[in-house]
Amino acid sequence: MSGNMLVVYVIYRDSRLHKVTYMFIHNLALTDIAMAMASMPFWIASLSTGTWKFGQVWCQVAGSTSHILACASIFTIALIAFNRYIKVVKPTLYRKVFPSKRAARLYCVLVWRISIFLAMPFLFGWLGVSFHEKLVICVPENNVYKNTSTGVIVNGLTIMIFYCNFKIYKAVRESTRNLNAHAEGNGVRSANDSRRTNMADVSVLKTCVTVACFFVVTWSPISIIAVIWTFGFDIPEAFYTTSVYLAFSRSFVNPIIYGFINAQFKVAFKKALSCSRFGSVNTDQNHSRNGVRHEVAKRLGTAA
Repeated sequence: MSGNMLVVYVIYRDSRLHKVTYMFIHNLALTDIAMAMASMPFWIASLSTGTWKFGQVWCQVAGSTSHILACASIFTIALIAFNRYIKVVKPTLYRKVFPSKRAARLYCVLVWRISIFLAMPFLFGWLGVSFHEKLVICVPENNVYKNTSTGVIVNGLTIMIFYCNFKIYKAVRESTRNLNAHAEGNGVRSANDSRRTNMADVSVLKTCVTVACFFVVTWSPISIIAVIWTFGFDIPEAFYTTSVYLAFSRSFVNPIIYGFINAQFKVAFKKALSCSRFGSVNTDQNHSRNGVRHEVAKRLGTAA
């Protein structure tokens, strides 16, 4: 949770990060913080005892909340991938699709509204929520709704994220190839520009592959379980528990993916983490400066 809190802090404090894409990352970090505070403690408690000790009403609330936060997180990840896809692959459309920070806020609001809408059957008690002994969490009792929503949302958005990242990589690779060809006949300066472009190509590739791989690794097990449940097959208990572990671990992985791999976040993180140390250093420096001034004044005969 501390990683996501750091992401929220640096985006709020650093004006260079007040951009559309970072607003989506900010929303993702807030979602993961809420997941860590509202869902994980109850899951950890149930995991240690193997039972739900918080009552049926709270099981309904916890199950609904987890559903909302999981959907909001997945939708936001997909929104980030779509934002980057439009930016790189369809740049002429970017100002139309993402015209301002206000539009980005509206997209985030839409994400939350859709997530809450999908959880309404549980929030209003139209569909029951009960404790699942193998998953050790409260889940919807209606298998058709549960498996359909999980399978369609997770599988559909996974395909979308892969598609966006693949098209981004192809566009960057083609652009790099064209710049390299242009650099061959334009001297050292163009060659240096080409090398910088290659580094950017590698950075984009790392981000795309990391996003796709971690999303698939953390959410594929849940998706697979939903499909298997649909056909009525049984699943080993260890697979249930592992799938939940991986799904929750996504909250801890996101700051690494969208933070430490990003150069601007690296600088902002270092600045934020060293703030207290710099503060004490600055205080010492101020005391030192005051001492020097006093000594100079004393020698000049102007000190009190």
